[in-house]
Amino acid sequence: MIQRIQSVYLFFAAAAMIVYMFMPVMGLAAPDGNHVMGALAGLNGIDTPNYIFLVLEALVALMALVTIFKFKNLKRQSSLCKITLTLTIALIITIVATWLMQKGQAIATLTPWFVLPFVTLFFLMMAGGGINKDRKLLAEADRLR
Repeated sequence: MIQRIQSVYLFFAAAAMIVYMFMPVMGLAAPDGNHVMGALAGLNGIDTPNYIFLVLEALVALMALVTIFKFKNLKRQSSLCKITLTLTIALIITIVATWLMQKGQAIATLTPWFVLPFVTLFFLMMAGGGINKDRKLLAEADRLR
């Protein structure tokens, strides 16, 4: 059994967000033609880049990767994991708000890739649980000494 399983969870969270960075977020059927919105233009048919998505997705991926290497300070690792969770929730809210705003102007549909921020959220919650488990184990070991 891997004792530092939260490192694996954090890696999977970062990988999911990096993949999402390159995938389309939503499709728009407007009167002037069909458009695909995503974080980066020119990839996978994305012709309408949204830099707010890009910044939030990059921050979540970077924070998850940085959190992996803060394993010596569990308190800091726990707080970084909570900040990354908050950023992921902000990303989801931003995507839904953009989708609702675009829906009034055109026929907007979210792509199946929209599930990846929720996968990231799941892995970040699992990592947070692993970090808290390690903190309890360390506190118990210190108490026994």
